[in-house]
Amino acid sequence: MKNKNRIKSISFLTGLFLLLYIASYLLIPYNNMGDSLYKKANGILKEPKNTIDYVAIGDSECSASISPMEVWNDYGYTGYNCGVPSQQLQDTYYLLERLLKNQHPKVVFLETNAFYRDFKYINTLETSIEETVKKIFPIYKYHDNWKYFHFYMLKALGHKIKQEQITVYKGYQYSAIVNPYKRGPYVTETDDVYVIDEQPLLYLNKIASLCKDKDIQLILYSAPSPKCWSYAKHNAAAAFANENQLTYIDLNLDIDTLGIDWAKDSRDDGDHLNYFGAKKVSDYMGNYLSEHADLTDHRKDDLFAGWNKELKNYLKLTEQN
Repeated sequence: MKNKNRIKSISFLTGLFLLLYIASYLLIPYNNMGDSLYKKANGILKEPKNTIDYVAIGDSECSASISPMEVWNDYGYTGYNCGVPSQQLQDTYYLLERLLKNQHPKVVFLETNAFYRDFKYINTLETSIEETVKKIFPIYKYHDNWKYFHFYMLKALGHKIKQEQITVYKGYQYSAIVNPYKRGPYVTETDDVYVIDEQPLLYLNKIASLCKDKDIQLILYSAPSPKCWSYAKHNAAAAFANENQLTYIDLNLDIDTLGIDWAKDSRDDGDHLNYFGAKKVSDYMGNYLSEHADLTDHRKDDLFAGWNKELKNYLKLTEQN
């Protein structure tokens, strides 16, 4: 009897292990550096040393809002989108610190949504255990990613298994899903301030200090998102930018200039942009870089021929040629 119970326990644990592993593989982000399961993707760590002009960092509002291939197509600047869904500023800081060992971008775009996601301090032992579990089962770290899961990702997963190209371009994962935002204007001016909590503020300051030490222009930006953004959050980000002499671009206040059409440009009822919205933001950011950053157009440089090759596939995917 004891042997039978032991066999049942082993079978249950084995099944649970496999279930967690499979779920982790489905929910893990394709587009960035980090856990070993997705280092095989075309991550920024595989880019040649010191070839990236700018990076975008933050959570899913970042990952959904800037497509580096659009900026390359129009301006020839090399960029990488390092946004990770549900990422806390603590992880954003360590990601940035790590990528700067191989790259020296002139500009870092930091999306502001993660400023308002608090987290608790834990001791060193707890952190070590937590990080180990995350590496074995990334679903622990990316458990909220089910919100961003769509069946088109299963198709991409099948391509990945077959070692075929998936629809990720310099960190931006293409999505043409349209799920409109229908609740009308959402910008209501107020003097209220959404206080940035102690822990995220600590790492926000560390990110600012790191960029300053590396002589990198840090630009804060808020992606269009009726569901996540508020004017109180704008006031908090603007105050931090002013205190630290940083540029802050709030795209929620510039929807008309961007040409955002919420009937077509959202993939999930105003939470995140789809490709059509991201193209507009990318055009805006590319133009901003051309006017405010000293970047070089690499489109005719043979050292960057791979970008032009990848652009052809991207334009075909996005039906621009």
